[in-house]
Amino acid sequence: MNFTARVTSRAFEVGGAPSIRRSLHMAVLGLASVALSLLGAFPASLPAAGEPPMTVAQARDLIKQLQTDAAGIDQQYTDVQEQIKEGRAQLRLKQTDVQAQTAKIRRLKLRAGQIALAQFQNRNLDTAARLFVTPDIEGFLSQISTVHKVSENQNSTLQEYQQAQANLSGLEHSAEIDLAALGEKEKQLKALTAASDQKLDEAKKVLAKLTAAQQKQLAEAEKKATAKANAEARAATKAPAKTNARRRAATKAPAKPNAESRTATKAPPSTRSSATGSSKGAKALAYAKAQLGEPYARSGAGPSSWDCSGLTMMAWGSVGVSLPHSSRQQFSRGHSVAKSDLRSGDLVFFYSDISHVGLYAGNGQVIHAPRPGKSVEYIKMSYMPYAGARRPG
Repeated sequence: MNFTARVTSRAFEVGGAPSIRRSLHMAVLGLASVALSLLGAFPASLPAAGEPPMTVAQARDLIKQLQTDAAGIDQQYTDVQEQIKEGRAQLRLKQTDVQAQTAKIRRLKLRAGQIALAQFQNRNLDTAARLFVTPDIEGFLSQISTVHKVSENQNSTLQEYQQAQANLSGLEHSAEIDLAALGEKEKQLKALTAASDQKLDEAKKVLAKLTAAQQKQLAEAEKKATAKANAEARAATKAPAKTNARRRAATKAPAKPNAESRTATKAPPSTRSSATGSSKGAKALAYAKAQLGEPYARSGAGPSSWDCSGLTMMAWGSVGVSLPHSSRQQFSRGHSVAKSDLRSGDLVFFYSDISHVGLYAGNGQVIHAPRPGKSVEYIKMSYMPYAGARRPG
């Protein structure tokens, strides 16, 4: 009996047509309540019907948040991809072990068969009788020695065979578990893909609610923001020299003391060992700079599209440092760097769940692959919640 039929039947039981109407009315209200509770489990994104239309600024902020959420989910996706890659490598090793163990069992089985055959062939005559009738005494004595040797090793051979079979069974079971785990990881990838796509669909719906003029205004605002960030980055690279010039002009200090102070502030010989790492970081940063303007893509690792950890992975890979394609896993590589000690190319991580990473570009800025709909760009570190920094290599 379906839901409506059960409700109708129950209504007749408690008394007539009015009860039917009341029961059906309550059922409808109950279903509506359940639906509303399910909707309430997800964060509201789009404005409800009857609310005033969003401004361009509101739409921009909401689209940015949805795209940022999608990028965070994408990092979960790449993290699971890395886990699958590692899992497959482990499974291949176990499968190789299974093959080796299977070959070992075949050899042990052959040895056990030889023992049984030797015992069967020599079961009727005792040693003295066989020695009397054999034409090849030396060969027979050699055979007797071999048979006795095999007989002495019989128990250990059978025990080894049984242990090998048990080991094979354990390896096969472990490989089956790993294979099932990989299947679950593949399901996670599908679920994460769907979740990320849903965020992007919501962002598209927000954009669709704007008029053509508003959409144009939004696009122009995005271009201006990118151009401003690039201009600030270029200006920032010249800032130290200008600052020093202003400081000298303000203090009117003579040239010689300044030269001495610069000499005094040079790193001592004991810290010059970090020059190699600094050189690698600068080269990694140069690689990232060459990708400026190229679009974001889920799991992108070049050559012409990127996600955040794909960009950092390939940038450091260009100088011979291997990193996983995952912001969370990159956070465990290299060594920790204080915010005040950041150098060019250092990995800078954002958000409490370590869902974003960029390369330090100097003067409080990073180069990163931000989110869907955007391209590799400069951005101030202060625009995102800082989570830590690492220096690979």
